[in-house]
Amino acid sequence: MSSTLFIHHSQFDQHSVPPSHPESPLRNLAVETKLRQTGLWQDLSVQTCEMVHPDTFKKVHASGYIDQLYRIAPPKGMILADADTPLMFNTLKATEEAAGSGIQAVKQVLSGEFKNAFCAIRPPGHHAEPNKTVGFCFVNNIAVAAQYALTHSSINKVVIFDFDVHQANGTIEIFKNRNDVMVVSTFQHPFYPFSHAFSPSDNIINIPLEAETASTQFRRLIEGKVTQAISSFKPDLILISAGFDAHTDDPMGGLDLIDEDFYWLTKLSMSLADTYANGRIVSMMEGGYNLEALALSAHQHIQALAGQ
Repeated sequence: MSSTLFIHHSQFDQHSVPPSHPESPLRNLAVETKLRQTGLWQDLSVQTCEMVHPDTFKKVHASGYIDQLYRIAPPKGMILADADTPLMFNTLKATEEAAGSGIQAVKQVLSGEFKNAFCAIRPPGHHAEPNKTVGFCFVNNIAVAAQYALTHSSINKVVIFDFDVHQANGTIEIFKNRNDVMVVSTFQHPFYPFSHAFSPSDNIINIPLEAETASTQFRRLIEGKVTQAISSFKPDLILISAGFDAHTDDPMGGLDLIDEDFYWLTKLSMSLADTYANGRIVSMMEGGYNLEALALSAHQHIQALAGQ
């Protein structure tokens, strides 16, 4: 039995956005293909996402917002939920699976069946705020997972570590001023979404980075801050919003990380999880829009989770 759980969609092409849209079904396919090519796929325990009922979303989102999403969802074709975010006829099924995968992964990691998990899902979630779609995101998948984890008797505190190139505005908006969730977000600044970059809330740790920050400087800038924040909070579980768009080849960001930086980030997270959280990590995919860079970076991340 693998120590790492890998969860993916029942159909790779759900949320079938127009071909020109960067948040494409090809992203999931690229990750899976790379894992198969390298043989790492054989070392993972692979499962299909379990769907959740939309009421689950209302634990972190406004009821009216979720109801409205289901009201406006088209029976065929697409509409725009906001300027960047196409709502397709099959988006909400994909969203139910994406958010459901986090609960599924948390359950199995907390039961001891797996040490950690990676959810290769879309649409991403970390920009989704309590009452609005933002930046390709409808439902905040990582927030749903965190809120679920806190219902477990052994979990009193959860850290969400977000290393996407874009700041975790939605996750911050949902959890600001909470004492049971800490959000640690590294991100390019100033940059999209141009909000929440500075938070007066003690449980929000923002680590803004200038454009063109590369490996050595990146590691030096974040290692101490991430370690100090998580060590002071002492979480029972670490959740990762794994965005791979800080890669130097990604068209949607201006940071200059390379594949191996994502291995390093994962090992840093695992070391902290080993110290405070019995090694328990659930990681959920966020950004990453150059297919080759995404595949290589996600492979490094999953390889580290799998202990290789």
